[in-house]
Amino acid sequence: MTGGEHAVLHLEKVCKTYGAGETIVRALRDVDLEVRRGDFVAIIGPSGSGKSTLMNILGCLDIPTSGRYLFAGEDVMRMRDDQLAHIRNLRIGFVFQQFHLLKKLTAWRNVELPLLYRRASRRRETAMRALGMVGLDHRVDHTPNQLSGGQQQRVAIARALVTDPELILADEPTGNLDTTSTRDILAILEQLHKDGRTIVLITHDPEIASVAPRVVRISDGVLTEEAVGTAIELDGRRARAAKPRTARAPRRRAASPMIVEDAASA
Repeated sequence: MTGGEHAVLHLEKVCKTYGAGETIVRALRDVDLEVRRGDFVAIIGPSGSGKSTLMNILGCLDIPTSGRYLFAGEDVMRMRDDQLAHIRNLRIGFVFQQFHLLKKLTAWRNVELPLLYRRASRRRETAMRALGMVGLDHRVDHTPNQLSGGQQQRVAIARALVTDPELILADEPTGNLDTTSTRDILAILEQLHKDGRTIVLITHDPEIASVAPRVVRISDGVLTEEAVGTAIELDGRRARAAKPRTARAPRRRAASPMIVEDAASA
């Protein structure tokens, strides 16, 4: 691994423990991970593997017990709460399994929310542009109950994009979707990657993970690099499958819901 100066995410020997003595739980064990600008990385693991703990740390929702974590070259473990809130609200775009849309607000108003907390100008124009990026410029005045599950997740992705974040962190973004909507959301993530976005996708599903050029597997809190292998089929759509291999240095590539209580303190 490099020193992390040019990486969006750089973790060295990161550990996370809960409890103490005989009841101690070691959720993460000496995790090394580097995600460079423009990377698309999938982190795959079953329930209880530590992937949710890792997601919380990557998203600055929690901090490691030990080790080193740099976000865009800045030491997360030395940050104050308001600095962590600033990263969560403006520099990371979160996409979750649950859409977390406000039911009474239209699509563009939901997308606008992060801009309200940063007191940005031209908010409607910026929100409309983000909705256009996910193919929903014709649904901007619809409320969530007038949208399908796939369309609601597109709104959530647009909301994640609207602040032009350094990282898109997607945690099981297709978990509540049917096969057709899943295919559409994965196609959007692939296009965002082609456009130079940095994406980390958290999933338990190998088929979902296979859309990413790079896959890492987590099991019992230990991270293992994987390699791109044979193709698999996802409802008529070709996708790459991953085969395990020993850990290696990451490849180099060219270039939320809003946490309202955090936004107020940022």
